[in-house]
Formats: sequence, structure tokens, C-alpha cells
Amino acid sequence: MSECFTFDPQKAGWTRFIPVAAFSLIMLGGFAVTQSSLRDVPVEKWEGIADPRRLLEGEATRQFSAQLNDHFLLSKSFAKIERGVTWVIAGDTGASVRQGCPGWLFLSDELTPHANAADNAAARAKIISQTASDLQKSGIKLVVAVVPDKTRIEESHLCGLHRPAAFANRVNDWVATLVNNRVEVLNFTPALAAMTGERYYRSDSHWNERGADLAAKTLAERLQAMKLVDKPATPPDPKAIQTNTTERSGDLMRVSNLEGLPAWMRPATEVTQVSKVAPVAVASDDLFGDAGLPTVALLGTSFSRAANFVPFLSQYLGAPVANLAKDGGDFDGAAFAFLNSKEFKTQPPKVVVWEVPERMLQKTLTASEKKWLASFSSKT
Repeated sequence: MSECFTFDPQKAGWTRFIPVAAFSLIMLGGFAVTQSSLRDVPVEKWEGIADPRRLLEGEATRQFSAQLNDHFLLSKSFAKIERGVTWVIAGDTGASVRQGCPGWLFLSDELTPHANAADNAAARAKIISQTASDLQKSGIKLVVAVVPDKTRIEESHLCGLHRPAAFANRVNDWVATLVNNRVEVLNFTPALAAMTGERYYRSDSHWNERGADLAAKTLAERLQAMKLVDKPATPPDPKAIQTNTTERSGDLMRVSNLEGLPAWMRPATEVTQVSKVAPVAVASDDLFGDAGLPTVALLGTSFSRAANFVPFLSQYLGAPVANLAKDGGDFDGAAFAFLNSKEFKTQPPKVVVWEVPERMLQKTLTASEKKWLASFSSKT
């Protein structure tokens, strides 16, 4: 004998109105959010939406949907929920970041081979070699400082991430090319590799203060050994550096869109050393003025702006350093901008340090790099 469900409105009482009320609230809420979302859409974005032909062909509907998707008020909240779910369930960190050992994040770019890798590296070596030659004619010494990949130095924390075997010699090969072209180059790899403990941040693509401090000391000693700068009369003042331990969220947390997740859901926030470094006194407020002209100008990437690298370097040199590095400047951004600037042409420094991360050596050449290479050909 089959049984069937029967609904008795009298027995249900007031609860029979719950489905209708819930449906009405959902519809009203959706309407309110939609109206608020579309309020800030520029007038020109609605142009032609009322055209009867566009309505019949469905173009008006697609136009409306596009504006709603672009301006939907809850899109960030929904994206955050989706990001949290994919991270918790699958450990997904997005296309640009890879997870190694627990708490360790790495840039995918350091693990990805590039087309025409050898040619790209050779082209960048040519840019630097020609630049070094041009600077030498003006009595300016160029020193190239190569920063190894985090995946190279912190290899023990990869936990299964594959770093291509072809990357093993790419720093040494590139450095050898520069040396053969009589370019002064400092490879930070041996010093950082020999250092015990962590040298790069766990959730950041850059070296931590321990790594930056060692690199700064190594660079200062090289510049002094080459007699490009004088050794300071006194060692760095220990009181000039005030160090504390604090929580720090790295750039890879932002790149992977994990930073905005609740603390219990995202990877643990790193506890690391963060210092305040007193500036070395300079005789002039004008960075490139005659009285306070820095001997050393530093060009490069965000590595030169991370973990107090330049303040540490300044302390070891006992003199200010002109930090002209650029976040997101790639291989050539800071160098091209400064070497073509009015400041360089009127009051150039005596020494230019060009900091180059390993991960940029073999990447596909940018339009600006190709233009720089072409400029060498036009001069011959």
C-alpha cells in the first residue's frame, strides 16, 4: 500500500506562509542588490540597450549581464568564499603561486621553463655588457649583483615541488658570460647557500632580513675590496638597528588571494624579524646634490626594496646609498629609467650596482628590452 503526502492548511497554521515569505525576501533582496550594483554604471555603458533590434537579437541582455557582472556588489565576497573553498579542499594557491612544505609558498615563475631561454639570457647579458662598457667610458663602474631564486636557496622546503634540472647552472652560466665580457658581477648564491637557517620569507618571494643583511655585507665587502668605496673608519653602530619579532604577511599571500581569508582558514601568518634601521647621515638634503652625492646608486627590483637590504648596505658602507630600484620593474625598468634621466646625465654616481633576480634571466624579452637591444645596433 503506497503512502502519499497530504497538506492540511488548517493544521499548518501560520507556518504555511514561510515558503512564500522566504521567496519574497529573496526576490526583494536580489532586486535591491541588483539596483544598488547598477547605480554606479556610467551612462555611456547603457548606450543602445533600448534599441528594439538589440533586444530581439539578445545583445541588450548580454550588455545588461556584462554591466551587472562588472559592478555586482557581492562579487568580492563571493570570490573570497570561492577562494577559501578551493584552498581548504584542494590546497589551491592560484596560477602564480605554489605551495611547498606547510607554511611555505613559492612563485610559479621560479619553477617554469621559458621558450628560447638561452637566447633570452644571452640578450640580457648583452644589454648589461654594453651598458657596462658605455658607463666605463664615463668613468663609472658597473657592478651586477645576482639574487638566486628562493626555490634554489630554500630547496629543502619545496616538499615535492619540481624545480627543473635545467635551472641548476643557469646562474653560473650567466655570470660566466658577464665575466667573459669583463663585467664585474657578484653572485649572492654561495653566501646565501652557506648560511644556515631560513634566508627567505616563508610567504613572500623575497629574502628575509637575515638573507638581506648577509647579501648587503657581501656586496659592501666586494665594493671595498675593489676600492670603489672607502672602508668606514668605524664599524656599524649596533644601536642603529632596532630589531623586533612580529607577524608578517608576505606578497605571495596577496598574489594567491589568501590574505583576505579568515585566520583559521588561510596558512599561518609568519613570525619573523622586522627591524628599524637608522639612516646614515648625509651632508645634504639633495640626493644628487654636490654636497651629498652618494657614491653608489642601486638599480634593480623589489629585492632592493625588501627586508632593509639598502639600509643594511648603507650601514656596512658607512655612507648613504641612492636606492633607485623599482617594485615590478622587471629586469630593465629601473636601469633604463635612471640611465636616461636628467639626474644621471647631470650628476652621475661613481658606482652603479644593478641587482638582477635569477628568475628574470630567461623570461621572454619585453618590448622595452627589445627596444634597448635595437638601440645598440643603431649606434654601430
